[in-house]
Amino acid sequence: MSVHKRGIQLSIGSKIGLSFLIVVLVGTLISTIVGIRLIGNSVIEQAQNKVQHDLSVAWMAYNSKLENIKSIVQLTSTRFFIRDGILGEDFSLLRRELEKIRKASDFDVFTLTDESGVVILRTTAPYTIGDDQSNDDLVSRALTGKPAASTHIVTRDQLILEGEGLQERAFMEFIPTSMAKKRGVQVETSGMMLKAASPVMDREGRIIGVLYGGVLINRNYDIVDQIKEIVYKGERYRGKDIGTATIFQWDLRISTNVRNREGMRAIGTRVSETVYDHVLENESAWFDRAFVVNDWYVTAYEPVKNINGDTIGILYVGMLEQPYADMKKRVVKSMILYSFLLSIGVALVAALILGRRISRPIVKLAHVSEMMADGHFNHERVAHTGDEIGKLADSFSRMSKELARTLAEKDDANNRLKDLNVRYLELLGFASHELMQPVGVIKGYLKLMQLSPEGSLEKSHQKDAVSAMLRNVNSIVTMSGMYLNLARIENGALEVNPEKIRIYHDIVEPIIRDMDQRLRQKNMTIEVDDRELFDTAEVHGDPTLIRIVFTNLLTNACKYGRENGNIRCGVRKNGSEYIFNVNNEGNGLSSDKLQSVFEKFVRLESGGMRPRGTGLGLFITREIVELHSGKIWAESEQGKWVNFLFTLPQPGTDDILENAGIESG
Repeated sequence: MSVHKRGIQLSIGSKIGLSFLIVVLVGTLISTIVGIRLIGNSVIEQAQNKVQHDLSVAWMAYNSKLENIKSIVQLTSTRFFIRDGILGEDFSLLRRELEKIRKASDFDVFTLTDESGVVILRTTAPYTIGDDQSNDDLVSRALTGKPAASTHIVTRDQLILEGEGLQERAFMEFIPTSMAKKRGVQVETSGMMLKAASPVMDREGRIIGVLYGGVLINRNYDIVDQIKEIVYKGERYRGKDIGTATIFQWDLRISTNVRNREGMRAIGTRVSETVYDHVLENESAWFDRAFVVNDWYVTAYEPVKNINGDTIGILYVGMLEQPYADMKKRVVKSMILYSFLLSIGVALVAALILGRRISRPIVKLAHVSEMMADGHFNHERVAHTGDEIGKLADSFSRMSKELARTLAEKDDANNRLKDLNVRYLELLGFASHELMQPVGVIKGYLKLMQLSPEGSLEKSHQKDAVSAMLRNVNSIVTMSGMYLNLARIENGALEVNPEKIRIYHDIVEPIIRDMDQRLRQKNMTIEVDDRELFDTAEVHGDPTLIRIVFTNLLTNACKYGRENGNIRCGVRKNGSEYIFNVNNEGNGLSSDKLQSVFEKFVRLESGGMRPRGTGLGLFITREIVELHSGKIWAESEQGKWVNFLFTLPQPGTDDILENAGIESG
């Protein structure tokens, strides 16, 4: 005894109620998702607005530092001891005084030039002098009498001149950074400096020198830590700083309080490729989330420019995204909990009431439908309501009547169609078979007349007539064979008796001999490629059917090929099968016809003419090849050539033929 297990079957009322509940829940879910997104966007927007404000504060700290350097340089350049020292050439006293100011101001560079820009005094060992600084953008402006201050890139050679240890501070090897843009260099030797220059004048207002000073930003964390303290008050979240600041020299972090995984300042790391393209390449501000070393931050980046307006770096501030993401999750959980509890309560009550009202007439309608499926048509009205259910019931009654009439007509038409199809196939096979015998007799006698001794046909027009009759009889024989094979294929009666076949000796060579006269008429030749392989090639198949395949393809090649052209017949091995091909020179086929040539009754044009024939040759060829577990296809270059290729199994592949439904002999 077996028990048939069935799933839980719900009534239509329950299904409608459940559907209504699902709709309400989905609607609630969608509104919740929209609300969550709006809340999330609002949270992120507030964070982004804050970080933009933070960047403004960061610029104030950055520019304040630069202005402080400018003020010190400008004020010092007006002091009397510099003027007197230059005019009196008392450089030892002058160096001592300037060195005191440099140390008190935490400058890395404090240098004095003469009126032409040549250095006459440095306050940092090795106290190099004599180099020309007139090409420096800031010094050159000061030589015109205008104080200047800006962020400035200082080369390695210049750093060596300015003081000991500066080149070592500036030198940085790039640290591999995920999402950074690829660059051709892996080290940075130059440095970025906050620099100011001011002219030194005598009592008559003539320029007698230039004083310039600056602070090297590389590995100097005063500015970024000041920004962090002013803006973020040192706040932390889960052991990480909430806010960070960085100064980039081009895309390289040279001063930062962003930490790497080891907790060290991430100098030597680089900005992401997205920010690189936006800020450095396009010289635009970036306000968005970004991946910074090893965490996501809500960030703000703006280009740092030199005195000429060229972008040379980036100023960055960012807030850790995680606190905002966690806050968003808490809000989402609260929204989901309260929204779904309320929605479920309302939906359940509404769904039950509505489901019961709708389900009653539909249940009855379903019962009548089951009766119709069993062949019992019910023409009575199912429901008498005036709403859409009532209209559906009326339509259902009319449909049942029409369906009964249509089914009766369809059964009658199908029976007539089956009878006609059987008669067509029987007539096609009978006519083709009966035509073959008398036509074969006529062909034999015509062949005897054509081959009779010289003089039997005394006049040339008699010989021409016999040849013409023989050609037409051959055409009838071919056509009858085609229709007979078609009938067998469509009846499923095409028998296949496979055996080992020597393709060239048993099939191809006899066909080429039989085509000799036709080939001479078009002055065409058949060339056999890979003759050595062709001589030894053996396949497993029905010799009669395989002969039909090669006959159809070679005949088509002669029929559609150009006069004086070549036909090439070739073979190559491919695993456990052979690939044969028949190629002819001619008009070829367009790409849209490479598949349709294998359809039934398709005859293609050749040179503007549509050749005579049944249009069945390639269709029958394809059926025979596929019966042998092979495949056939066409390749062509329109206006030049067409090549038909097909596969046949080698001996020892009985399993392939058995899978195709062929008994091996």
